[in-house]
Amino acid sequence: MLQSVYEWITPDHRDDNDGQREALMQSVSEDLSLSKMLVRVVYEKGYQTREAMEEYLNKATGFHDPFLFHDMDKAVQRLATAIEDYENILIYGDYDADGISATTIFYETLESMGANVQYYLPNRFDDGYGPNEDVYAYYIKQGVQLILTCDNGVAGHEAIAYAKRQGVDVIVTDHHEIGDSLPDAYAIVHPRHPEGHYPFGDLAGAGVALKVASALLGETPTDLLDVAAIGTVADLVSLTGENRMIVSLGLEQMRHTERLGLQTFFDKESISAHQIDEQTIGFILGPRLNAWGVR
Repeated sequence: MLQSVYEWITPDHRDDNDGQREALMQSVSEDLSLSKMLVRVVYEKGYQTREAMEEYLNKATGFHDPFLFHDMDKAVQRLATAIEDYENILIYGDYDADGISATTIFYETLESMGANVQYYLPNRFDDGYGPNEDVYAYYIKQGVQLILTCDNGVAGHEAIAYAKRQGVDVIVTDHHEIGDSLPDAYAIVHPRHPEGHYPFGDLAGAGVALKVASALLGETPTDLLDVAAIGTVADLVSLTGENRMIVSLGLEQMRHTERLGLQTFFDKESISAHQIDEQTIGFILGPRLNAWGVR
């Protein structure tokens, strides 16, 4: 009889290995006080021993404290009150890939917390860039009680002043250049706010939205890193510091995405999981999202 040259793995062995892997990820998750989803992303990235995972995660979890942003406390408290009281919240986004990504982050976060929330993505030609007083007026007449901007707002003096006169608070989250003065908003969350102390100023709008979501939830929402990566790459911000971390972890998550829209897009474009990288966002996905803004 010929001696087998293969070491056959039985289903029982596979089950044992699966159990050991899950136990390892659970242990690392608890020891480092991180979500198991983030640990799983790192494991699937190839860091499959405790030492390798901990070394990578100790670097990868270098996300700065979101409460270092100016007005972050104020913004989070106001949003928490709006969620608790079931106020009508409007997310006022932007029409490019970064604005769409930031809007998605806010909408999914607030909806998951039980908020009464809706969103508006402006039309480049009809609404222009940034807060539009006519759009604000329409939604305020429909009962909106709190407006949350994303990827816009630091130049929206008139529309924000109008909302305030109507008794409606506006929370601005933005990353664009700040002018000579800031609007009279309830709170302004910006990585380069002149009175802030945030150590990384190059976040995209989606990155700022991710930090607000982190402050609201008490941890980085790892299930939104893929969305944040889209906005970060598409907006051509510096891929250093937190941006590099967002994109690295976000791309890994995107390769295993459960988002039907992304799955459908990758299938239609014949993009396999191992092909997904920053160029997939920069040259294929991002331009298609940006094209929506000139509809």
